[in-house]
Amino acid sequence: MEFEIGQIVDKENYTQAAIWCNKNGAHIEKQGEDYVIMANPEPAVPTAEEQVRTKEAQTGLTRAVRELVLAEGSGASEYVKAKAKEIEALAAPLREADQ
Repeated sequence: MEFEIGQIVDKENYTQAAIWCNKNGAHIEKQGEDYVIMANPEPAVPTAEEQVRTKEAQTGLTRAVRELVLAEGSGASEYVKAKAKEIEALAAPLREADQ
């Protein structure tokens, strides 16, 4: 069975509509007495600050640790230095905006 955004769902086709929604980026929402197929909202794009926090949590490379890793003669691997530089590239504009 084929469904579309805005279509009202009844008891007889609710399960099929739910399956269709899961495959097509939609959901069923109650509006008054009706259940209506609605498009899922676009996921929010994380802010630069959220991206920095996520990468810091994933890698353990907080700002202080990044400074140590990127210091001359730190002995850190090229991989770790590259990850630290990647986070620094995201964080630098945030620090400039705070000044």
